[in-house]
Amino acid sequence: MFSKLKRILHPENMLFKMIILNCGLLLLVTLVLTAAGNYIYEESIAERSYANTMEIQNQVLKSLDLIFKSVEDNVEALGNYPEVQEYLNVDVENQQASRVELERQVRDLLLDYSRIYSEYLNIVVVSEKGQYLSNDSYRVKKLPLTEEKWYQDAVLANGELVLSPTSLGRNLKAWKNYSTDNYVSTAKLICDRQTSAGIGVILIDLDLKSIQNLVEDITMGQTGFGYIQDSQGHVLYAPQNEVVYRMNPNWVTDGESGRVRCRIKGKDYNVIYSHSKYTDLTAVGVFDWGKTIEGISRARTVSKWIAVIIMIFAAGATVIFSASITRPISTLSKLMKKAQTGDMTVRFENHYKGEIGQLGDSFNAMVEKINELLGVVYKEQKNKREAELKILHEQIKPHFLYNTLDTIQWMAKQYHAQDIVDLVLALSGFFRISLSQGKEFITLEQEVLMVKNYLDIQKVRYEDLFEYKTEIEEGLGNYMVLKICLQPLVENALYHGIKESDQDRGTIWIRAFSESEDSIILKVEDDGAGMSQERIDQLNSWLKLKERGEEVKAYGTLNVNDRIKIAYGDEYGLHYEKRTGGGTVAVVRLKRLQKEVCGKF
Repeated sequence: MFSKLKRILHPENMLFKMIILNCGLLLLVTLVLTAAGNYIYEESIAERSYANTMEIQNQVLKSLDLIFKSVEDNVEALGNYPEVQEYLNVDVENQQASRVELERQVRDLLLDYSRIYSEYLNIVVVSEKGQYLSNDSYRVKKLPLTEEKWYQDAVLANGELVLSPTSLGRNLKAWKNYSTDNYVSTAKLICDRQTSAGIGVILIDLDLKSIQNLVEDITMGQTGFGYIQDSQGHVLYAPQNEVVYRMNPNWVTDGESGRVRCRIKGKDYNVIYSHSKYTDLTAVGVFDWGKTIEGISRARTVSKWIAVIIMIFAAGATVIFSASITRPISTLSKLMKKAQTGDMTVRFENHYKGEIGQLGDSFNAMVEKINELLGVVYKEQKNKREAELKILHEQIKPHFLYNTLDTIQWMAKQYHAQDIVDLVLALSGFFRISLSQGKEFITLEQEVLMVKNYLDIQKVRYEDLFEYKTEIEEGLGNYMVLKICLQPLVENALYHGIKESDQDRGTIWIRAFSESEDSIILKVEDDGAGMSQERIDQLNSWLKLKERGEEVKAYGTLNVNDRIKIAYGDEYGLHYEKRTGGGTVAVVRLKRLQKEVCGKF
């Protein structure tokens, strides 16, 4: 059992590879899908929280705009009252009596405003000359209020409402002793209705309860909260939360709105902000991102367990599925090893379908074919051996012929029959060269000598019917040529040229010369009867054919041409020309071959 498991888990085992591959792919797909799902879910939560928070913050900022617009309108209306205009323009030293009456009227007006607008905790009117009136506050020090920062900021704002989130260090104290954390100060420059010149500033301390109600209505999940800060980064209002005062104001100053991920005290927070152009205030929402995506963390844990369970089932299914493929392949592998050792009786019991079945059928067919081929090879080897023995026996016949010709020559010499001696020598030389111990190629010198022997034999028969001449370029005699490539052409020149001619005596020329560094030309010429141009063209066309019909004659010539093309290639061969002065020229083009490059000679 252990050895079988060890064999299965071997890295080279196909079953092991398939298990690793399938499980690896499944694990990869599971991890990718889980990661992609978590990422998409996390981004979806972030986008949804961003959109919802932005919508709430924009509503809060619009409400704040309305509140401060109302304050600005009331300040503007209060500053345009004739009593207030006169009070701000009164000459304190020269109009003492009227000043007292104006102060009473303005103070009553301020009290009426504070009763109507209960969120106005304190209203202060300050002239540019330094005198002031308030419904609920007094000056702490005898320093002019015109030197206060809020006053100077209002003057510099040139008629715009100015917000001051903190009143610490201010030279004013309320009779009701309001905490500085309970209100936000607003100030606005009041201009003379006639000259439009600045004549004073009205300050209103606005109760933060109205802003507090707006901010606390912002629901941002279980751990999220919101706060308001001004353009200087000062917190206007925020719930009790230590994270607020660890926020960097610069995180929420990039553009009119946006979001940023920051880390505070080891936790990640998602910060979403939106800016109001009118009040220059920024509404900020802060989320504990870890708490927000707790669901994703739980989903990741569940995904991991699901992946583990899937992997276990997948591994089991892979083992079963892979075994159904590897088992028959393993069986085939064992059968192939047996066949490799020479056992051709093995067969694959094929009860499979599909590719495995085709593989099994192919194996059985291969073994049967190998059996057949082995039988054929055995038979061929047996026939080859028999042929070698037969050739050995046949070699006795040429030797017997040569010995017989030598005996005839010796006897002719004894009787002084020189013509018979010459004839026997020519015949013996012809046979020796034509047989050449079975060689396919011989030297050009040997080929020409064989033709000479043939013509010498024919001269004995036909006496003075013809004569022959040989012209061999010096140095070509040692080049190898195809055996018996000239004799059939010389025979044709004798029988179809010289014999059929009307003249009493003819001539046959055998010539050999170089055509190029790679080829040589052999020519067999006769001045006999010759052929018509039409016959020459027909014969040359037959020589170019690779397949010929029954109407094609001239078997000897065609045989020489085919042997040349097989031995040298299609660019070499034989063709005929008409000889000037009568007769025919057979032209043979051969490849120039040295002895040392002809391995089969």
